[in-house]
Amino acid sequence: MRVISKVTVAAAVLLGVASSQAQIPPTAAPDQAALLKSTDAQLVANKKLVFDMYRAIIQGCHMELAAQYFTASYIQHNPNVASGRDALIAYMKSTRPVRPIEPNITFPVVSILAEGDMVMVATVTYSPDPAAPEKKYAGTHFDLYRIEHGKIAEHWDSVPKSAAALHFNPNVSDRP
Repeated sequence: MRVISKVTVAAAVLLGVASSQAQIPPTAAPDQAALLKSTDAQLVANKKLVFDMYRAIIQGCHMELAAQYFTASYIQHNPNVASGRDALIAYMKSTRPVRPIEPNITFPVVSILAEGDMVMVATVTYSPDPAAPEKKYAGTHFDLYRIEHGKIAEHWDSVPKSAAALHFNPNVSDRP
């Protein structure tokens, strides 16, 4: 009887823990300009470089501005895109149209963090729910950039190798 009681209590605790750890979806920061602030002028400049690059290159596909933002020897750690600024230009031109440069990043930005020569951008992403594919759930995507002499020299993200990524346009809304 005592063993059954302990098992019942343990099951109740586990159920309580599981339900108390239900996902709290990430939300966008209400003020992107506030994310660019720092008491360190170099960190502000690095954040602003990445912020402006998102608006002009990732969203706007203004590849004529690529040399302003990326080193020629840009290193790409996403397995779907080759390294080098020229390879990035070719990839971007093949995956999205040119659009006006917006005053803010149109993705829901959670945070922009900078430390030394690194800048990380966290954005809200929406993916099909494996348990209910007709529904989407909110998650977080992270991009990390290394800045060298005022330009982006290196990029990391967690995008897996995928044929679909070769045609992926993040500017197409995937929000629920």
